[in-house]
Amino acid sequence: WSFFWRQPRWPSVKSPRPLAPGILNTFFIFSWLRSFFSFAIISSLHSKGEISIDRYLSAGVGEKAQFLVHKYNDNTIRFVLDYPGPIDPDLLCAAVRALVERLDVLHASFLPGTLGARWHVNKEYEESNFFRLVETPGDPGPVAQSLALLPIDPGSKAQFLCTLVCGPETSSLAVCISHLCVDGGDGKYLLGKLAEAYRLLQATGTAAGLEVKNGSRAAEQVYRELNSKEFLSLWKLPLPSVNSPFPFPDDRPGLLRLTQTVIPAPVMAQARQKAKLSGSTANDLLLAALCQVCGALPGVASAAPVSVTTMMDLRRHCRDGESEGLCNMSGRIPLLLEHGPAPAFEDTLSQITAQTRAAKADPVAGLYGMPILHGAVRALPMGLLALAAGRLYGSMSLGLTNLGSLPRSSLALGELLPTGGLFGGPLKKKPAMQVSAMSLDNACSLTVVGQYTQEDTSLLQSVLDAMAECLVSYVGPF
Repeated sequence: WSFFWRQPRWPSVKSPRPLAPGILNTFFIFSWLRSFFSFAIISSLHSKGEISIDRYLSAGVGEKAQFLVHKYNDNTIRFVLDYPGPIDPDLLCAAVRALVERLDVLHASFLPGTLGARWHVNKEYEESNFFRLVETPGDPGPVAQSLALLPIDPGSKAQFLCTLVCGPETSSLAVCISHLCVDGGDGKYLLGKLAEAYRLLQATGTAAGLEVKNGSRAAEQVYRELNSKEFLSLWKLPLPSVNSPFPFPDDRPGLLRLTQTVIPAPVMAQARQKAKLSGSTANDLLLAALCQVCGALPGVASAAPVSVTTMMDLRRHCRDGESEGLCNMSGRIPLLLEHGPAPAFEDTLSQITAQTRAAKADPVAGLYGMPILHGAVRALPMGLLALAAGRLYGSMSLGLTNLGSLPRSSLALGELLPTGGLFGGPLKKKPAMQVSAMSLDNACSLTVVGQYTQEDTSLLQSVLDAMAECLVSYVGPF
């Protein structure tokens, strides 16, 4: 009892009735006991199903920053995969369910507010929130591409939607994932896990053995391995000195459209091999082709500067080169041809390679300006940030994001290997134009998704076809 009621020993404090530490201790203990018993009572009622406890996740700076541009792109990344036979819809639905259930953020709703944002983890959601089945009498591929244009609503009950389109003999998948949860790199990861879950269910009848990364989603993971000098060097904005606008035929918004071309596997394989001899990569090839084509478009002045932004996976800066959980970790590398593309494609490729090589040698490549962005998102109200996002987004134009090559075997559904596929980034509005690339065993798909007119689409199709033709000419007869 002396613990509760002992008198104070503060000789320097003169007060007729000093507050006894014992009273403070008593208040603390009774407060703690009240919290403990309240928690015990609530847990007991919850376990009996008499009350429900909602779960919330704090929204990180990554998803907040991505949501800020929702008026200018649809915050959705999409994949389409084509298969040469029928896919079991029940198995696929169970595989999607197994994946969504394992990751809280995939069955959560994003709740933005004026001051901040958070995720509400949904305990109850319908099958239609994450899986749909469509049957068509014709080719399922074009149907899947159309369905892939539909966005994921951040407020919906699931942030992952797989649509199986069944044709008479073949099947196609349209997979849409919220860009608030993942970028292209983790989207590719989820595709592989979906196929793995399907194979597990087919072989064993259960997906209990499916393991997914489910750790921290904090964007700040990219800083953990940096020293103080490297971190301080990031406090500058990497804004390009020149911004090349894409010469859209008009300013009308148009309809949701997907434009695509495919570079055949033999051409891409030969181009990779030839480029490797000069130290260039497949990404360098695509960047050089984009600059070469856009620099020659009608309305673009001869020798005018051409700038393009390439996306970089920032997981290279994380511990062991991987994020702990699902993240949006895309960084930007601005490239500039001051006098436009060279007459010869090889010379343009050489200039692009020199710039990307310098960026890769930088230990903090892609991170410049990140602390400023993250600090602003943490400190400022969402409403104010949305106004600034509109100004920044309006300055963006040409871009390229490349997921690299995926082995078909990693996407096998049973014995079926995909015969083709595509990746599309967020559906953008003018003035932005971004080419999304993905290869399946060297066959490279180039895709642009956006809200464009028919005239815009014709121009975009000619750009993608010309990029493919650049590589055909680069390789030469074989």
